[in-house]
Amino acid sequence: MSALIGIGGIIFAFYYTMTAPATGFRGYIDIPSMVLLGIGPPAVMLLSRTLGDLGLGLQTLFESLFINKRRIQNDVITALSRLSARVRAEGFGALVAERKTLRYDFLRDGVSMIVNDFSLEEIKHNLNSKLQAKQSRMSGASDLFTNMSKLCPGVGMLGTLMGLIQMMSALKDPASIGSGMAFAMITTLYGLMLGTFIYAPWGEKISVESEKTLEIDLLVLEGVLHLKSKKSSLHFNNLLNTYSSKKIAPMQQPKKGA
Repeated sequence: MSALIGIGGIIFAFYYTMTAPATGFRGYIDIPSMVLLGIGPPAVMLLSRTLGDLGLGLQTLFESLFINKRRIQNDVITALSRLSARVRAEGFGALVAERKTLRYDFLRDGVSMIVNDFSLEEIKHNLNSKLQAKQSRMSGASDLFTNMSKLCPGVGMLGTLMGLIQMMSALKDPASIGSGMAFAMITTLYGLMLGTFIYAPWGEKISVESEKTLEIDLLVLEGVLHLKSKKSSLHFNNLLNTYSSKKIAPMQQPKKGA
């Protein structure tokens, strides 16, 4: 189904571009070029990917652009410090109420496994599987936009060749040559700009955010395993300080006998 939509998109983009009336240069705005570059690269990607992949890529991009990973990491560190103190003071039963307050899904999943009496190895295996699935999703989204950035110059060159063909076919009408030349140049410009300034940075942004997400998830993985093992406050704060830009304040450490 996705391949058929992709083929339809390609056909529409080229048909519209080839049949749209030449209306001159109009500065740097050319509707046929926009149609060709706006529909062409995503439609080509649908030949090898699904609509779900495109939707997931856009969702991952949105999360990468607008979700503050540093704030999430600080929230996770604060939550782990609090959970550690309560587990040592009250036991695992304290986590039943605490897990409802956790906003980070990965941490909430780990705490739920402790509450449901998963073994240490089961928790490690399940969280590692979730971590790898999340990284695979983000890597796929990054590759999607990176590949589209590589397609854009090629699609732009196709538009350039189409413009040159229009220009050559209008040699008997000098007044029409300018519009063909303008179309030929503007499609190359759009292709380079779209690939260089939009898709490539999007792919890089997702890749960078993927590394930040991995760091947070590794912190959660180790933190949950420490919780399950009831590690000492010294072990736990050493772990948190490894991932934190600030040292854990003494008041966050449990008192002796807790």
